[in-house]
Formats: sequence, C-alpha cells, structure tokens
Amino acid sequence: MKKGMWLLLFPILVRADDKVARGAEVFRASCGVAYCHGPEGKPGRAPGLAGRRFETGAVIGIAMAGIPNTSMPSFARQLKPEDIEAVALYVVSLNASGPAAGNGPAAAMTPAAQQGRALFFDAARTGACGSCHEVGGRGVPVSIALQDLAAARLGDLRAVETPGVVTARPSGEDAFPAVVVEKTAGRIRVYDLSSRLPVLRTFASAEVVLAPGATWSHRSAASLYTDAELDAISRYLHWVAGR
Repeated sequence: MKKGMWLLLFPILVRADDKVARGAEVFRASCGVAYCHGPEGKPGRAPGLAGRRFETGAVIGIAMAGIPNTSMPSFARQLKPEDIEAVALYVVSLNASGPAAGNGPAAAMTPAAQQGRALFFDAARTGACGSCHEVGGRGVPVSIALQDLAAARLGDLRAVETPGVVTARPSGEDAFPAVVVEKTAGRIRVYDLSSRLPVLRTFASAEVVLAPGATWSHRSAASLYTDAELDAISRYLHWVAGR
C-alpha cells in the first residue's frame, strides 16, 4: 500500500478503533454484568458472545428489539443508537478473536454441510443449535459437545437424548426444565430451558429443589428447523466428526 493511501485510511481505522473501545466501555456497564453476559463476552447468566461469528446488523437488531420471552431486553430506550452500534462492533470484534474451530476448510465441505454449519450457528435465529451446543470450542456448552457423535448418539435430531435435564422448583417461582451446571452445599447453578435461549441462573441450595426428569425434550428445540434444515445440520456434524 502506498504511503499516501495509508495516511488517507488511518483516520478511518482510528475512528473504527474508537468505536470498538467505546463499545467495550458500554458493554461492561450495561451487558457484561454478573446477571447478564459475562465480561469480554464470556458466559454469565446469559450465553457467552465471544467466538460466535455474529454480524454487526444482527447484534444491532437484537439490542434494539430484545428477544421476546427471554431475559434479553430492548436497549432502544436505554442506550443511544451510536452506543448500540459501538457495542455491536465490540461484540463482532470478540467474534473475530474468538475460537474458529468447527469451521474447517470450507472447500472440503459439501454445500449441504456448509448450509448446516450456517444453520447451527445462526445468530439471528433465537435458539439455534449453537445456543446450547458447542462444536470445537464454538457455541455455548449448555449440553453435550456435538462433535463427539459417539457420545451424542446422533440420529434423528428431534429425538436426541439430552442428559441431565431436571425440573427446578425455586421458592416462590414456577417450576422450569433445567440442566444442572453446578451443585454444592451452598449454591446450585442451572441453565433455565423454559425459553429458546437458555439462561444461566444461580440459587442458594436451600432456595430450589431439583427433581429428576422434565417435560422438556429436544424435539421442542429442533422444531425451530425444517426437515431439510435438520438434514443439513446432521451432514455438518458428521463432517466435523469425520474430518
């Protein structure tokens, strides 16, 4: 690149960096708190954001509208549009630096497997596979890591067994299906499966009762996709397992 062209581009790059820095500041104050997304996009009570390959427009849309029936609110009245844009740029920057495992060389994948990968990690589709499952370090490990097909016993994706699902009955709240993350004498941490986007919740051990079994099944999660889309996702997972 010629020196003159670099000098022309430098102010643009600085402005972009300034926006990301501003986004990081707003994220830490409004999003990266103990009861929401973790610091630097790590999982908190809400799913982690780093390494999930979001697009800026999708993040802006979610931040503006929120996600119905989840704890993700709309920030349209809480944050200025320029701050929402800055947060989106920051989240995308986390994705760029996050783990890329599970992508593999695109040229080695069939078109169906490539489609399945896009569907698995579809950030615009609330409750996509990557909201609960991890492939090669990418996604949210609520349940089993799906690159291990022997352990996952994948066949019909609607009938996948989800180990460890229980019914949680907190004091003063309705019961909900959950996956247990931690259970000690002092506290219990579970992923709440009552909405499409699982939420990590923490209770004092005396404040919640866990009962074996639940009415929830993987069929409800798989209903987000058509038969053709589930077939594409299955092809992607088998490609990951066999590469």
